[in-house]
Amino acid sequence: MKVAVFAGTMTDTKMGSDLLIKNKYETILYPISKNPKEQSKLQFYSVEELTNIVKEKIEDAKEKGAEKIFIYCNSLSASLNLEYLRETTKISIITPLDVYKNLNKKYNNVAILAANSKSAFIIDRTICENEFRNTIAIGNLTLVEAIEDGLDPKEIIKILALDKLVDYFNEIKREELDLIILGCTHFPYIQEELEKISKIEILDPAAKMLELLSN
Repeated sequence: MKVAVFAGTMTDTKMGSDLLIKNKYETILYPISKNPKEQSKLQFYSVEELTNIVKEKIEDAKEKGAEKIFIYCNSLSASLNLEYLRETTKISIITPLDVYKNLNKKYNNVAILAANSKSAFIIDRTICENEFRNTIAIGNLTLVEAIEDGLDPKEIIKILALDKLVDYFNEIKREELDLIILGCTHFPYIQEELEKISKIEILDPAAKMLELLSN
């Protein structure tokens, strides 16, 4: 199957493409922005423009034989009019938000690490839409930029004090956290290092997105 991969920058678009190629899909890549700051500005200030840009690229992807759209980027998904895109393009669109809508009810206390505050808010709203949960939502564009720069995951943990953040999550005694959502598709880059210091389960939505893609 040929799948069009959409994401914020070339870095996370390629991450999504690599994931799909590993799972035997053919891909077409559609990065939307040159860098994380440009991406965030579009997402905050130009939702209509951003939706129209993506719609145009979806139509291009369909002409090139794409059978499904894989929006690998959390913050991009959170900033689009997905209902409009699905209705007007008549093609299956898979996003991380589709995973969060069906988050297991056993997760009552959730931390969300996202690329920016808008994305963190949309993920928070999505997971609480049908089941209220106690949440801590954080947007951190600097973390995205460090990953884009190719810094070593251990160095990123150190220079951005993520070890202290995870210590805080670990030590909460009232309403103890039972899940950390990696609400940015750059963040699996540091997942292994985070898991070494976290007592809490960490969710990368990519695996569930693959399941949705195969349906």
